[in-house]
Amino acid sequence: MRIAWIVYGALDQTTGGYIYDRLVVERLRARGDAVEVVSLDPAPPSRALAGLALARRLARIDPAVVVGDELCFPELLPAFAALPRRIARALLVHHLSAWELPPGPRRAALSLAEAAVIRLCDAHLATSATTAARLRRELGLARVDVATPGADRLPLLPRARRDGGPLRLLFVGSFIPRKRLLELLAAFERVGSAHATLVLIGDAARDPAYAGRVRRAIAGSAFLRARVSAPGVLGDEALAAELAAADGLVLPSSLEGYGMVLTEAVRAGVPVLAARAGAIAEVVQDGAEALLWDDVEGPAPALARFLEDGALRASMSRAAAVRAATLPTWDGTAAAVRAALARAAARMSG
Repeated sequence: MRIAWIVYGALDQTTGGYIYDRLVVERLRARGDAVEVVSLDPAPPSRALAGLALARRLARIDPAVVVGDELCFPELLPAFAALPRRIARALLVHHLSAWELPPGPRRAALSLAEAAVIRLCDAHLATSATTAARLRRELGLARVDVATPGADRLPLLPRARRDGGPLRLLFVGSFIPRKRLLELLAAFERVGSAHATLVLIGDAARDPAYAGRVRRAIAGSAFLRARVSAPGVLGDEALAAELAAADGLVLPSSLEGYGMVLTEAVRAGVPVLAARAGAIAEVVQDGAEALLWDDVEGPAPALARFLEDGALRASMSRAAAVRAATLPTWDGTAAAVRAALARAAARMSG
């Protein structure tokens, strides 16, 4: 099957969405599909003109199906409207961009633009059942296919033996407001445990202003300066080593379409502490390998309980080891994506 896959910029970026796209594309190619990645300028002079240029390029490629990452919706709208009907249009949704915004005119306008793209599509793919259900509910879609991310991307290393030193908490994600790093730092300082450290792994270049606020929060607190480190973006081997050495993964996000690091941590035997937001409660099991909190209480009580209760930590680690055997694989993800694309292409050719 000939497939065109549309993203902003290069496919080797380190956010969850790009990792998902890259690993699926690699597996589709390995299965024999001809996948051409179409890279768009994330900040063109005119998105309408960029969309029309995209339509011309896609017509030259002449794929059976085009997969557009939802982030590219401004260019997808004119491109999908101009494509010949024989080419199937599929939209891959990690989460809608409008969902990140508070209620108001800006969110309403963004929602309308995204809905216009969604109506043009012949297939809709979501990365979690939670996202699929919300798309069906809010946009009246009859069908949304689900292709959950695999958990088997990273090398699986032996768990580091605890030598009686401080407990090691890990955050993995971009330094952006949706990840709520400032709230995590405030909670970590409030708990004030002398027996814990916090490692912030991720890209600080996505939102330099927010990353600057994170750096200033750390620099302005003697407690945080002594116990928080930020090594930046890590390769797969280094990230796997960090997970092997971690006592817990903390993810305080306000929205996650899935949260790939959650299952990557569980596969490594690492307990999870996270906000009950987006698809998180679908991905990890509260009361088993995970301890989830609601926005009203915030992360501090969960952090304090986890750091103070050794029996709880041991129980969560055992639950993670049991759950690891049932986690999805990237081969399964690619198979689910391909099945959805093949159905859309068959409808066009029929």
